[in-house]
Amino acid sequence: MNKSIGAIEFRSIAKGIEVSNEMLKKSSVEVLYLKSICPGKFLIIIAGETSYINESIDYGLTKGSGYIVDSFVINAVSLDIINGLKNKYKKLESITSIGVVETNKVCSGLRALDKTLKSSDVSLVKLQLSFAIGGKLVYIVSGDLSSLEYGIDEGTKILAKKDIVNTSIIPYVDNQIIKNLI
Repeated sequence: MNKSIGAIEFRSIAKGIEVSNEMLKKSSVEVLYLKSICPGKFLIIIAGETSYINESIDYGLTKGSGYIVDSFVINAVSLDIINGLKNKYKKLESITSIGVVETNKVCSGLRALDKTLKSSDVSLVKLQLSFAIGGKLVYIVSGDLSSLEYGIDEGTKILAKKDIVNTSIIPYVDNQIIKNLI
């Protein structure tokens, strides 16, 4: 699958809903995520053909000017991200090590996740967007230790320091963590 995704994070819920409506009328795209998020922001994430995503996001940025927190377009997005946004994850044989990345903004976090997944042999095991975590994004990936280290390093390199809350690599993660968190 060679899909693109795009997102706009608004600082106003009302403006976010208004602009999202206009974006969806502008281009033939699929909504992956359309919700109010913490703390009092609004997020739209769309998927589709690159030209439609670019058209819709560009239109949204123009219409939402002054209310934008962050945005992105990712071409040829990792299928793990689309599935994670739908709360569908690969069933892994075993998980021994995990990496956790926590970012201040959803859009920044998704860009870092895409880079992490594309740059190393890791799998997405959990994606948490903003709700009940103060507008942050947290993703958890699994793989061997060197892949986790490399992938997370590559993913966080594309972010501003202020956008990274913390990262953790946990070798030999306890089964109770896996059972209760993942």
